[in-house]
Parts: sequence; structure tokens; C-alpha cells
Amino acid sequence: MEAPPSNIPAPEDLERESNLGIAADIDAEDWTTPPFQIARSIAALMLTALGFALYEYVKFSFWSSPDMGIHLRYPWPAYAILALALVVAMAGVRVAFGLWSPHAKLGFGLLAFLACVVIGVDGGQFVRYTTTGTLNPPFRLKLAVGDRFPAYALADQRATIHRGPASSTAATLIYIYRGDFCPFARFELGDLTAHEREFRAAGVDLVAISTDPIERSQMLAKFLRTDIPLLSDSRESILGPLGLVQHHRDGEPDNAIPAFVIVDRGGIARWIYTSPYYRQLPTPETLLEAARSVVTAQVPSPQSPPASPS
Repeated sequence: MEAPPSNIPAPEDLERESNLGIAADIDAEDWTTPPFQIARSIAALMLTALGFALYEYVKFSFWSSPDMGIHLRYPWPAYAILALALVVAMAGVRVAFGLWSPHAKLGFGLLAFLACVVIGVDGGQFVRYTTTGTLNPPFRLKLAVGDRFPAYALADQRATIHRGPASSTAATLIYIYRGDFCPFARFELGDLTAHEREFRAAGVDLVAISTDPIERSQMLAKFLRTDIPLLSDSRESILGPLGLVQHHRDGEPDNAIPAFVIVDRGGIARWIYTSPYYRQLPTPETLLEAARSVVTAQVPSPQSPPASPS
């Protein structure tokens, strides 16, 4: 008896192929494309955009906004907004993963996830910079309350020579700033410029000293539109003896270490402020209050009238 040809399928194979074909037809008939959830997609996109916008707001506005804690040692308001930005972006990821369409889920989910990565990584670098990246080098101020501020004759942005520290005013606020390159110094000088009339009305003079050459002081004064004398101590004749010079090993120019000194009419230091962080600077209100106390201390108390003879 002859064997059947090898190219003829067995009956059980025919039955299996038939069943698979029927199942495929049933699946094809039952499959429907998931609907595009417009509202959920917009919500995912809006949450992602809002989280990233909050992050960008901190990155661009921190350097000029006291409300974000630029004057604080730890700017908690900025940290809180960054944390909120990350939470909002993560909510965008959650909403995107709830989309029915696999393509929409992948697209919106990946976008929100990338936003979370950027906010988390760069936000962490921002926190590190504001905590450890803005530290001054170790220094010791060679001036104490009650000491006479070193005598100086320095040129301002107009090449006018200013001599001090003794002056005709009741007190002088001397702001030693890092230089025109520092955003925190620019912000502080801008703040002082905005309150300059209040200082003048209180009988307080204002001067600022840095290692910047006169040309840099001219550009900074023009940029800030300030009339505060920006004195140039490029030879470090004052800042050096005070111990307020930061030297760089990579060839960059020296810069001053920030400090605030209020001297009385005779040039005696009556109030001093320094911080381990060059970002942490006092508010104009704090400086004005301290300056007024120095002025008040120099006003002689009225003598009581002599007693009338009995």
C-alpha cells in the first residue's frame, strides 16, 4: 500500500489552521481603535506645561525677586515653588498614563516624564548652588565695631575722588560688593538705589567699593542708573588690609568679599555685617534701621534746665 504524498497536510493540521483563521477573523472584527480622550490629553499637557513654567519662573526670576528669598540663607520660597513644579509635572505623568490610546499615552507620558527629569535634576543643582555654591572662601574681617575704618581716596565711576571715611554726614553706609559680574551684588545695588532718598533723608551717605576698574564701574552705574559712588579699589589698598579679597587660582581677577559697614561722622565703624554666603545680603530696610540707630546715637541728648532757686 502506497504512502500519501508528503505535501498533503494531515487532517488535524487542517482543523488547527481553520480554528486559527476563525479566531483571527473574530479578533479583527472585535478590535476597535481606542478613542482619543481630548480632555484628559489637554489636562496632561497643561499639567506638564504648568510644572515646567513654575520651574522656569524660579530659574529666571530668583536673581531679581526678594519674594523668593534671595536675602535668606536658605531661599525656602524658591525651594517650595520648585517642589510644587515637580509635583505638578508628576501629576501630568499620572494623567498621561491614564489615556486609553497607546500612542497618546506614550507621547504625552514621555513628555511629562522628561519634564520631571529636567525639573528634578536641574532643580537639585539649583538647591546645591544656593547652599554650597555661594559660599565665600574662608576669611577674617580685620575690622571690629569701634575701630576706625581705613582712610581711603578712591575714584568713582565719574573719576571723582572720594575721601573717607570721615564725612560731613551723620553716618556713611559702605557697601563692599563682589563686582559687576555678580547678580546678587547688582540686585543689592539696585535695591539701595531705589531707597537712596530714604538714606539721604536720614542723614546717611552711601558709597560702594569693589576691585572693579573704573571702566567696569561706569558700565555698572549706567546699567543700574545709579548715582551711588562706585569706588574702584583695583589696587586693593583698602580691601586687602581689611581681609576682604578673594584670590583665584585659575587666573581670574580678584574680587571683593561682601561686607557692610556703617561708620559715624568720625569714620568709626558702628555696625558691621558679613555672611559666609555672598548671596545672603541684608535688606535695605535692615540697613536703614541700623543706619538710623547710628545717627540717633550721635545726637546729643537735651540737657535738663537748671533748677530754679528756691
